[in-house]
Amino acid sequence: MQAWRNRIVRILNSSRIPIIDTQATYWHSIDIPSVIEWMDENAVAQIAFAPNFSLGSTASLRLQERHPEYFIPTTADASSRHWDQNPQLFIDTVISDFKSGNYFLMGEYELRHYPSPIQYRSGQMNRDVTIPLDSKPVHDLFRFSEQQRVAFMIHYEIEDELLPPIEQMLSQYPGARVIWSHVGQVRYPDRAKRYTPAYVRSLITRFPNLSFDLGSMVFPGNVYPGSGERDMMLFEYTGRQPYGGYLKKEWLSLFEAHPGRFLAASDIDGGRWKQFPMIIDRLRNLILNELSEQARHLIAYRNAWKLITGNEWKS
Repeated sequence: MQAWRNRIVRILNSSRIPIIDTQATYWHSIDIPSVIEWMDENAVAQIAFAPNFSLGSTASLRLQERHPEYFIPTTADASSRHWDQNPQLFIDTVISDFKSGNYFLMGEYELRHYPSPIQYRSGQMNRDVTIPLDSKPVHDLFRFSEQQRVAFMIHYEIEDELLPPIEQMLSQYPGARVIWSHVGQVRYPDRAKRYTPAYVRSLITRFPNLSFDLGSMVFPGNVYPGSGERDMMLFEYTGRQPYGGYLKKEWLSLFEAHPGRFLAASDIDGGRWKQFPMIIDRLRNLILNELSEQARHLIAYRNAWKLITGNEWKS
């Protein structure tokens, strides 16, 4: 923790705002020296690199041991077939890993996941994943988070009919530290009439341990091939360069009203890791730079620091 703090302070002293990237998946194909170089260039203080399950959670420990200032030990990521084909084995393994005392976060769990745009175009329909929320592995995950006070992430597509089940889980496990990834990403808008800034605000009010991350932030004009619709409701599309749009005022107002409930994230993995500098640039210019100074510091790194260490950031 002291190594992480030292790096954050150095970035602050250079008059830049550090970012703690709370969502990223480590694959063996990722060139770590390049990632570290980009982190330095873009003032990214740390990445919580959750390894693909085939590498084992210990791959995250090895990264942190080699580069102690840069990486946060995170248990294996549940975004592979290891999770959806045998979720009970996966969660039992990861819970055992976390009980070693070596980890600070748990990776992303795909509870409802559509194929990504790249996967959809390439016909990878096996990436259309559903893990029932009332299944034992999911209850084990929420229960463990509540007992251990450890944060984990969920990928849970936004549709009206899917909202009551996740609300039920959040109600049943109010102490679970859940990070709902990809805030505002709606791939089938006609299926998600309820999801608005007001709805997200209501979740924040009802569930004090629920947070949201800004991972996988695409361009405002990005179209999901499955629906043919723009899939990021955070932005007003204009088509003008360099980003094609801007943050809608109602989402900006939500971030300003509840800055303690949102987290910076990149969502890079073995296929997207070379886009890391571009993703961070979008995050800063489309969202962070639009915020007040207080909200900017909270969302960029202070909220993540509290989740990871259990303590408020103190300058």
